[in-house]
Amino acid sequence: MSDSLITKRAIAEALKQVCKEKPFDKISISDITAVCGLNRQTFYYHYQDKYELLSWIYYNENFAAIADDISLDNWNEKIHELLSNMKQEKNFYVNTIKEQEHTFESYLYEMTKALFSEAIELLDEKGKLTFEERDFDAGFYAYGLCGVIMDWVKEGMKMEPKEVSKRLKSLARATERIGYIRSQAEL
Repeated sequence: MSDSLITKRAIAEALKQVCKEKPFDKISISDITAVCGLNRQTFYYHYQDKYELLSWIYYNENFAAIADDISLDNWNEKIHELLSNMKQEKNFYVNTIKEQEHTFESYLYEMTKALFSEAIELLDEKGKLTFEERDFDAGFYAYGLCGVIMDWVKEGMKMEPKEVSKRLKSLARATERIGYIRSQAEL
């Protein structure tokens, strides 16, 4: 692991520590650097501001790992992995998503929309849907999944990650069956 990556991770861990004691919007760069023992110049060498740091954490600790080999066959397992990672650091995610929900939600939305686009394309075997219709439908399902996850966080992550991913998979299967029934009715 490079020295730069080690430093970035140390700064990220420091932010997580500070988030246990302070709301994200009240955290300063000085708070973060005091915890990791680095100076402000080092922080700014790696990150423009705390928002870029937050985005780096969300992407590198969650989305890069699960997006790497996500597929239609394993997406619910990847969602379970994401939710489990989040629950392990519950204070951090509840704190930062409450203050900066758009950053996390935008990553989640882009990943799930791409996955739903792929699923809709596979289900539309006869190519009856236009690109705009597939894009609209994928956006609809992505917003739904994002909404469920964002509500789960805002409500304190009370439901276990396994149960959330199981329910999401169940909804997806129901939607797939409806799509299949509709396509058979059109024959």
